[in-house]
Amino acid sequence: MNDVTAFPFPIPEYGSEPYWAACNEERLVMQRCAACRRFRWHPAPICTHCQHAGFDWAPLSGRGRLYSWTVITHPVHPAAVAKVPYVVVEVELEEQPGLRMISNLLGADPVDIRVDAPVSVCFERHPSGQALPMFRLVPA
Repeated sequence: MNDVTAFPFPIPEYGSEPYWAACNEERLVMQRCAACRRFRWHPAPICTHCQHAGFDWAPLSGRGRLYSWTVITHPVHPAAVAKVPYVVVEVELEEQPGLRMISNLLGADPVDIRVDAPVSVCFERHPSGQALPMFRLVPA
């Protein structure tokens, strides 16, 4: 897709195909080491914690807390012009301390965003058809 009005989208690379396939089913999954049972993000051929090579793809709850965020106000891609401002977040997932993902936060006024705010995953379709995991604040 060469349309400059569409955000770039991920192209599955080494070992990430199961992750993107699960996203298309609106499920969040992650590699989990067969030895130490710790999750790892990004997908890798060996565990970043114990160096074991075995793993499975395990479902995640999709719940977490905001660890950090930034509000993007300057479009760096032509497709971003209509989207600014938008919020990029680092979410710590509830399954494991230190297990974090970078994504977007949808539907939130930047003045309402707080460190440690609860969030939950949602999925948004890219024009390519790929579902992308995003997050929303959990109402109080």
